[in-house]
Amino acid sequence: MAECDANYIRLLKLVPQLSMYRDITLSKYDNREEGYGLARKRNSSDIIKDYENSLDEVKVEFTICDLINSNQRITVQIKILENFKYTNTIEIIQKPELKKWITNPSMIVRVYHDASTAEVISSQGHKIFQSRYPKINPMMYQSDEKVRVNAFLGEWLTHCLEFGKSVEAPELIFKN
Repeated sequence: MAECDANYIRLLKLVPQLSMYRDITLSKYDNREEGYGLARKRNSSDIIKDYENSLDEVKVEFTICDLINSNQRITVQIKILENFKYTNTIEIIQKPELKKWITNPSMIVRVYHDASTAEVISSQGHKIFQSRYPKINPMMYQSDEKVRVNAFLGEWLTHCLEFGKSVEAPELIFKN
């Protein structure tokens, strides 16, 4: 569970729109004066709906390395798929496809703002992970597959934070 909480913090750093959305949805209302608090709630819900709609188009992309002997870059794309009052569903994929060497990681992550946690709900097309599996199972999962998938997400997000460069950021050239 601690890994999922740490992944939530990492995602907030990588996608600042999620942090703003969390602040809007979890803001406290001032109900000291009659009528004033209700008006504020109504306006806040309108703001939340507007912000939910604006998150539909959010896509963040990072370059994590350059391919050797090529001018192609390996990028990680984080895209918001669904928005609800206290949750978001996001997709994290790596591009371009490197089928020659490995299968590119791809995950769907559910972000719970009220619990401040982010949990992998699908990885490489595998869905609905159980908390524990028997040692021998037909899918050949590890006994703690869910923990391992969330740990991999943490390593992947940490790599993006340490080495990622925004695709939209301008290249700076310093002249002597």
